This record gives sequence, C-alpha cells and structure tokens, in this order.
Amino acid sequence: MSFDINNFSGYVLAGGRSSRMGRDKAFLEINGKTFLQNAIEILSPVFASRVKVVLNRQQTHFIEKLPAGIAHIFDIYENRGPLGGIHASFMDCKTKFAVILAVDLPLVKPGLIEALSTRAVGNRADAVVPIQSETGLKQPLCGVYRVASCVTPLEVILKSNL
Repeated sequence: MSFDINNFSGYVLAGGRSSRMGRDKAFLEINGKTFLQNAIEILSPVFASRVKVVLNRQQTHFIEKLPAGIAHIFDIYENRGPLGGIHASFMDCKTKFAVILAVDLPLVKPGLIEALSTRAVGNRADAVVPIQSETGLKQPLCGVYRVASCVTPLEVILKSNL
C-alpha cells in the first residue's frame, strides 16, 4: 500500500429502506455471505479496526447481526438516502479520509479500495470515485472523500432539503 492507513476510516452504508427490493438488501447473499458481511470483508483488510456500519434508527435489529468488533453509527439526518449515511460517516470520522461503500455493491474488490485511497492521497483530491467503464457513470457510493473538504457542502445540501 502506498498510503498511510491511519489516515482512513471505512464506512458501509446499510441504512437504505430497500423499498424497490421488498426486503433488506444487506441480508441478500452472494457466494454464501450476506451483502453486509461481504462489504465489511471488502473494507476490513484495508482498514482493519476502523470499519463501521451506518444504519438508520429503524434498523436496531442489525446491531446483533454485526460481526464482533464492528461498530455502528446512525444517520443524523433521517430519510435522506445515501447522503444522510455519507454525512453521518463524515461526522463520525476521526481520520482525514472516509472510505464509503454501499452495502449493495458486492463485486467491489479490496484492490479497488486501495487504488482509490492511493489516488486520493497522490492527487490531493477531495473525492475519488470509480467510473463504470460501460456507462461512464460515476459511482459515488464507492468512494474516498477528504472529510474536511466535503462535510460542509454536504451539510448545506442536507439542511436546505435539496
């Protein structure tokens, strides 16, 4: 790794309502593991003890299903979708960078997280997100964010109900 892992904390966004799915995406399975277990395992090799799961307050049942040693936090702004989870991550983060991974991105590999983290430091970027090669769309729910630069604009958006 060409970055100092002490500057990074990992957050799994698992607070979604899964309204289109009809059941909680975090407990869908891939390769014998839940999406939640999978997301934690993607971040844990890179960030070890600094991985937390972000939930909404209606998900207290998740807490007992978290692996030992994995902490959780709750959205501060309720019902604001992924932005609320990202904001809660930024407010909790004690390191320079927050690494965000949505629970429903089970095909992400730890190597991508490492590459994004390296790029964030090397380019002095405020945010680094992958771009899907097929569509050209940015994937902000798998990204590395410089907390000091990103928290205030995000809070303005959330407070103004945009």
